[in-house]
Amino acid sequence: MQPVMSIDDVATAQVLAHPMRLRILGALRQPGSAAGVASELGESRQKVNYHLKELERAGLVRQVDERRTGNFIENLYEAAARSFVVSPRVAW
Repeated sequence: MQPVMSIDDVATAQVLAHPMRLRILGALRQPGSAAGVASELGESRQKVNYHLKELERAGLVRQVDERRTGNFIENLYEAAARSFVVSPRVAW
């Protein structure tokens, strides 16, 4: 995980700006699954999974591992950086 990630485009900044996604990023400073994050945040797994996939598409989280239990595969994710900085150019 890199210490700081600069956000240089509007689309990624919009993904980052959602309050639920900010909470998820905070929870994923350590690797975790959608179910684990959902439990920690008191939200449904489906809701967290939706936002987690949006964060992954934007490159703000990445899959770091997976756990297998029988036929069930649980993906583990981690935030791409400890901190995110939105470039002033995005605000224009």
